[in-house]
Amino acid sequence: MTRLKTLLQLDALHATFLKMNASGTIFVAALNGSALAIGAEFGWACDLRIMADGDFVIGLSEVLLALTPGGGGPQRLTRLIGTRQSLAAILEGKPFTPAEALVLGAVDEVVSQNKVLERAIERAEYLSLRSKKSLGAIKRSVYFGNSMSLSDGLQFEHAEFFVIDQSKETQQLMLEYIATTEGTVELPLLDRTTYDRALSTGRIETHSNELI
Repeated sequence: MTRLKTLLQLDALHATFLKMNASGTIFVAALNGSALAIGAEFGWACDLRIMADGDFVIGLSEVLLALTPGGGGPQRLTRLIGTRQSLAAILEGKPFTPAEALVLGAVDEVVSQNKVLERAIERAEYLSLRSKKSLGAIKRSVYFGNSMSLSDGLQFEHAEFFVIDQSKETQQLMLEYIATTEGTVELPLLDRTTYDRALSTGRIETHSNELI
């Protein structure tokens, strides 16, 4: 493989992962077995990772082939678990077991192998109940703003907020929320039942049971 071809492939890979990170779509990796090198990098480019319990591992093994990871693994793993743990694992080329990955934060859940896909779909469907525009803005603020200085990150988040704040959907929801608060003299989200229902539906309900 020529150097140029490798470079183009890596550029395309990075572009795909960055589009995932900027998208309002929720990506959940269903790791139904071991994930090494690019497999691990793909998982860490997703928003959540559900891994199968068993004799499986996840990690970056490139150093054992006298290579360095090229798909963004060192960047994303470090953001997930911190510099010390990430550097030690990548330098050694030693992967994490499902239990180790869960404790460190390299995966979000560990379930039995026959439940991996079901749980991944369940998590994706649950989060997708929320506003897609809001999800995209939140993801961009976390993925891209987090790598900036605090002041620059705040400005990035500020810009995302005002784009969403002026949307028709947000304006309608906020006006109805304010009207409900004024009508009942209570903040709906201070009611535990209302809050739990909002989490399950992705929207806040008024006391008249109208979704807002």
